[in-house]
Amino acid sequence: MTQPAAQTRITWGDLLLGPKKAAVWTICLGVALHAFNWFVINTITPSAVLELGGEELLSWVTAFYLVFSIVGSSGAAFLKGRLGLRTVLLGSSLLAIAGSLVIAAAPTMEVLLAGRIVQGFAEGMVMALCYVIAADTVGEEALPPLFGLLAVVWALATIGGPILGGVLAHLWSWRIAAASLAPMAVLFLILALIVLPARPKTADNKRGWPLLRLTFLTGGSLAICVASEADTPLRASLIVVTGLVALWIGLRMDRWARAPLFPAQLLSARSASSLGLWIVGLMPLAEASVFLFIPYVGQLHMGLSVMHAGQLASVVALGWSASAIMVARMTEKQATRLIVLGPVLLTLGMFLLAWAVEDGSLIVTSIALAACGVGFGISNGFICQRTIGASGNAERDVTSGAIPTFEGLGAALGAAFSGIIAISAGFPDLDTSTRPIVWAFLIGGLLGVPAIFAAMRFARQTSAAALAPQPAE
Repeated sequence: MTQPAAQTRITWGDLLLGPKKAAVWTICLGVALHAFNWFVINTITPSAVLELGGEELLSWVTAFYLVFSIVGSSGAAFLKGRLGLRTVLLGSSLLAIAGSLVIAAAPTMEVLLAGRIVQGFAEGMVMALCYVIAADTVGEEALPPLFGLLAVVWALATIGGPILGGVLAHLWSWRIAAASLAPMAVLFLILALIVLPARPKTADNKRGWPLLRLTFLTGGSLAICVASEADTPLRASLIVVTGLVALWIGLRMDRWARAPLFPAQLLSARSASSLGLWIVGLMPLAEASVFLFIPYVGQLHMGLSVMHAGQLASVVALGWSASAIMVARMTEKQATRLIVLGPVLLTLGMFLLAWAVEDGSLIVTSIALAACGVGFGISNGFICQRTIGASGNAERDVTSGAIPTFEGLGAALGAAFSGIIAISAGFPDLDTSTRPIVWAFLIGGLLGVPAIFAAMRFARQTSAAALAPQPAE
């Protein structure tokens, strides 16, 4: 039985300046590439639409990125097994650079969307491989402080991403802002060359390409992402159901594949690692409506400027980052409690948010948003750590790579459900009040309840020996 990682006190100085500093900096830069890209591109997209036209394609800019980041993270562990970590990471870095340059030079919205597809696929793969590097190279005992360090990266991106995109777009153009992410990808590529061995030890060239599984996963994810754009709630619901069926088929096919993309016991509540993945997906699912509607509520119903409404929405990310930093060195016993407390706080925050928005209280809205962020921040790192630690050695890579996949799927599903709920309640044509949005927040709170029960079971399963690998069933 291994010693629980939460008991080993490793500082940020040990990570950033210690013997594994190159791997840690590589992981931090990979996450920064994804985080800054998200905020920079979201900031400059309206400017790109004004120049290129194609307003009807605006939602696809985000949808394509989300879908193909899910696909990229899904296939990351498979490609690592076939080609080796070094080759895949270098290839995804080059793709990320190419995606940024395609967007910067895009003559039409269609070309810009092509760049977003490339970016999404590349950065989804980078994110998944960063988790693999964390488990393989940095070590499981260092995961809690490492996730705290990554929270700092996200906090910097939350604040600095919109500023970087806005300043560059204002002083020069949105194209310069898009291209500004390419140097970060180049630096990541250089670090990967330094850190990773030239000859991968685990390459397996006999594995077949999972094209059919990825087709179902891609189609299902895309359907879910664009469902809220349907003109009627019924049609949107049918699109979501179709997407869920496609995802289910892809997951069932994967279960019997020789080279699976996900853990074999993914649908079993008896497997701690699989249960952890579902919690990782359920929490973004519950809070997705926040990012969809809070900027709108801030501007139209609370009288905030565009900038201040964006800052209100960032309270969640800042609460997550600050709380993740604070709990990074908690003991194993404390971590067990936080794993349960996190989903509870997030769920209560969503219910409080529904009341605050209905009441029009800016202060209570901010408190509710902070509760959602803190709930995610105090628990996510420990859930990810124990999810990786509970997986058997044979499934360590696919489990690590599945974490960002499930986070993306949860966010996509949550956004689709929130949009359908609000539209069904009359938003925005029949009812311009906050009532339809309140319903979306209330349903979000209800969706957090399964995460609470799953977290209670997960905490019990992993508290005695948080990192003891389970035998393959």
